[in-house]
Amino acid sequence: MKFSAKHNILGTGPVAGYVTKLLVLASDMVFALFSFTFALLLTDHFQWERINLLTTWAPIALLLLRGVAFVWFRTYLLIIRYVGEKDYLNVFLAISTSSFLFLLLVYFIPSSLAREDLLPIVLVDYFILLFLSGGFRILLRLLFDKLRMQSVSRLNTVIFGAGELGAMIERVLKHNTSHNYKVVAYFDDNERVHKKYLNGIRIFNPGKSFADIIRKFNIKYAIIGINDLPEERRLRFIENCLENQVHVLKVPPTERWLNDTLQVGQLVEINFEDLLNRPPIQLDQKGIEAGIRGKVVMVTGCAGSIGSEIVRQLLPYQPSLLIGVDQAETPLHGIGLQLKEAVEQGVFKPMIGDVKDRAVMQQFFEQYRPAYVFHAAAYKHVPIMEAFPSEAVRTNVYGTMNMADLAVYYGVKKFVMISTDKAVNPSNIMGASKRLAEIYVQALNGSTQNQHTQFITTRFGNVLGSNGSVIPIFKRQIEQRQPVTVTHPDVTRFFMTIPEACQLVLEAGAMGNGGEIFIFDMGEPVKIVDLARKMIQMAGLVPGEDVEIQFTGLRPGEKLYEELLDAHEGLIPTHHPKIKKAEVRENSYDEVCQNFEHLIQLAVEGKDTIALVKAMKALVPESRLVKKLLHLLPRLF
Repeated sequence: MKFSAKHNILGTGPVAGYVTKLLVLASDMVFALFSFTFALLLTDHFQWERINLLTTWAPIALLLLRGVAFVWFRTYLLIIRYVGEKDYLNVFLAISTSSFLFLLLVYFIPSSLAREDLLPIVLVDYFILLFLSGGFRILLRLLFDKLRMQSVSRLNTVIFGAGELGAMIERVLKHNTSHNYKVVAYFDDNERVHKKYLNGIRIFNPGKSFADIIRKFNIKYAIIGINDLPEERRLRFIENCLENQVHVLKVPPTERWLNDTLQVGQLVEINFEDLLNRPPIQLDQKGIEAGIRGKVVMVTGCAGSIGSEIVRQLLPYQPSLLIGVDQAETPLHGIGLQLKEAVEQGVFKPMIGDVKDRAVMQQFFEQYRPAYVFHAAAYKHVPIMEAFPSEAVRTNVYGTMNMADLAVYYGVKKFVMISTDKAVNPSNIMGASKRLAEIYVQALNGSTQNQHTQFITTRFGNVLGSNGSVIPIFKRQIEQRQPVTVTHPDVTRFFMTIPEACQLVLEAGAMGNGGEIFIFDMGEPVKIVDLARKMIQMAGLVPGEDVEIQFTGLRPGEKLYEELLDAHEGLIPTHHPKIKKAEVRENSYDEVCQNFEHLIQLAVEGKDTIALVKAMKALVPESRLVKKLLHLLPRLF
C-alpha cells in the first residue's frame, strides 16, 4: 500500500490511537525486562550463577515501578510524526524516578538480597533502558519520515541560512505533510559552518559554485531563512536563484506568525516588489494619529488601487467616520465587502458619486463636514486620455476644482491631492491635466478666498500592482506564454509599492502646512525590459526561450524616462528622508480662474480638441504637447 496522509505506520483513528499507546507502553515494558536481564548478565561477566535473582521479588518490583512511572509521566502518549525533546524528557523522568524508587526499596526494606550486588545492576539497567526506549522513539520517527518522504514526489529545496530560523523552517517542513518541499541542502555565508551538517543536511557556501550545487541537487525552490539579511545580499541571492530557474520563497515577519509558530502556508513566493531595494519607511505615527483620530475623513477614488490602500491605512488611526467616494459601482461594492467590519461598525461609509458632479459632492460635504480630504480620484491611463482629452480635463482638472472649492467653502482643515511624476514637463494629456490640477490647488491655497484649508500635493511615480500597471499585464502574458510586450529597450520608470506610496501620502499630509508639492524618494529608475526578464525568471522560465520579449514602440505621449522635477523647480529637504519639497512657481488665483474657465468650457463642449490641447499647452508652458497637436492636425483637412 502506498503511504499517504491517511495511512501512517500505526494506522489512523481512535482505534489506531489506542493501539499506538498499547504498543509503545508494551515495548517499554519489554525493554525494561530485557535491560534488567542483560544488566544482570553483564555485571557478572555473563556468568549464570546469579540468574536466580530473576526469580526474586526484585525484577517484579522494578517492572511494577517502571510501569507506574511510564503511566504517570505519560510516555506512551505521543504522536509519531512530532516526537521530540518533550517525549525524550518524559522517558528520562520515568526511568530515573523508577530506578531511584527501586534503590530506596532495596536499601530500606529488609531482604536477603545483596545490596552491594544490586547497585551496579540497577545503574547498568538504567542506561540500557534509556538507550532502548529513547532509541525506539527515534526509530519510529525516522521510519515515519522515511515512509512519508517516499510516498510523495517532492521538490528539492535549499534553505538560505543555517541558523535558528533556518533550522526551524526545516523542522516545520519535516513535520508537515501539506507541502511538496524536501530540504536537501543549506546555504550560509558564515565560513565557520561550511561543510558541516545541520540535522543531517549539508551546509554549502553560496559564494562558490552556486550553479553547480543547484544542478547537483536538482534544486527547484529556495527559502530565505535569515531575519537580518542585508538588503543587497538578499537581492543578490534572489537574482542568482532566478538566473538558475529556482523559485524563491520568503518567510513572513515573526509578528505575523500564528501563535508565534511558523505555518507552512505562510511561505509564499517572492514578487517583483521584493526585488526593490527599499528599506522600511519610518512614519510619524503620533503626528498622523493626532490629525486623523476622531475626525471625519473623505477619500475620493476610494475603490482604486491607491484610494483603497489609503482607506485601509487610515482606519487604524481611528477616524470618527471615513467616507469613501467613487463613481465606479462594482469596485466600490468590492471595497465595502473587504472592509465589511468597518462598514458594519459605522466607521467606513462607501458612497457612490462623481467628482465632476458638483451638486452631489456638495451634498456629501454638507452632510458630513469632513476635516480631511484625500483626493485620489483621477483618470490616469495615458493612452486612453490621449484619445479623450476632454474627459481628462473634466475629471482631473474640473473634478479637482470642485473638490478644492468645496473644501474651502466647508472649512476642511487639510486637502491632500495625489498627483504623478507625469505632471512634470508633461508630454501627454494625462500628465498635463494633473499639472493643471496642481496649479489650481496651489493657487487656491494662497488666495484671499481661502482662510483655513491647507492644500498639499504629493507627487510620485508608477505604483507596482496598481490598476493598469505593467505587472499584471506582464503576468498575464507570461501565464499564457505570449510574448511580453515592452515599448522600448531603454524605457525606464520609477516604481513604488502601493503601501509605501500611501504611507508617504499620510506622512506628507501630516507634515504639510499648505502650498507644498511633496516629492517622494522613488529610488533608482527601473528598466522595463529588466522588469520583464525578472518576471519571466520568477515564473521559472527562460527569457528568449520559453517566453519572448517584443518591443512595440513608444505609445502616443509616452516618455523614455520620467521626471520628478521640471527645470524651474528646486528641491528642499524635509525632516523625512524619503520626502522632499519642490520649490514651485506661484500663480495668481484670479488669473488661474480666468484661464481655467475657458479650458473647462472647451472640455465640457468637447467639440474642438485642437483648441483644448492648445489651451492646455498655454497653461502649462513646460509641457511637450507639440506632438499631440501635430497628431491632431490632419483632422483639419
